[in-house]
Amino acid sequence: MEAFSVSTPQLHDLVLVAGHAAFKSSVNEVPNPVESDDAWVLQDFQTGEPPFYVEHIRRGVVLAANNPVALLVFSGGRTRSEAGSWSEAKTYYDIATARRFWIPDKMAPTRDAVAARTTTEDFAKDSFENLLFGICRFQQVAQAYPRIVTVASWAFKASRFELHRAAILFPETRFHFVGVNDPIDLNGALRGERKTVRSFIEHPFGTAGDPSQKRAARNPFRQEHEYHKCPGVKDLFDFMGDPANASKTYAGRVPWRDAVQGL
Repeated sequence: MEAFSVSTPQLHDLVLVAGHAAFKSSVNEVPNPVESDDAWVLQDFQTGEPPFYVEHIRRGVVLAANNPVALLVFSGGRTRSEAGSWSEAKTYYDIATARRFWIPDKMAPTRDAVAARTTTEDFAKDSFENLLFGICRFQQVAQAYPRIVTVASWAFKASRFELHRAAILFPETRFHFVGVNDPIDLNGALRGERKTVRSFIEHPFGTAGDPSQKRAARNPFRQEHEYHKCPGVKDLFDFMGDPANASKTYAGRVPWRDAVQGL
């Protein structure tokens, strides 16, 4: 993925929306209503959730619109074979575009500015990769790492994203989590989340155990990212790629610790 220029002030901050599902391969354009389950590839537990995903997208737009130096990144790969060429990120991006970023025509300059500061990250297969890959995607676009990261996702995932933040050594004072909403079956989601959190406590990078197995299942097209080529992250990716380090803490240098311009 190549970086591209945007007609905005220099980008400093990342607004990241983590994807959860994608359109079916039979969908050629954003349907109306987009909230209908029929348009989406959904697992059983996701029935009825598309309206909640749309709210995640809309909240990301609001956060970016309120911060003129923020890049909005929709993150999520081609995780289901039934989705074909639709990634979660492209699905979310196309919804925002079809909804004209929920910004009225009388505020067209604002809408155009937000659109120019929006991109996709099309490789992430779970929440850890949403965060790490989102930061790397920011670097590809802005040619620097973000000073502040704001993640918009399910409210019940706040603790999980805090684990991810700590695992990649992103400073706590520059990280914000926005819990947009919770799914219909919150109790069921929390039961699954407790298991997922335990897995990430044991394997902080998700490179072993259940997270690793889920990543393999969520990569039906065997896509490979190139974020390890971003400046200053090779050592981190090498560390994560060594099976002997699956349960270890990374203590090396990360380039985003220096991204404090404007603070």
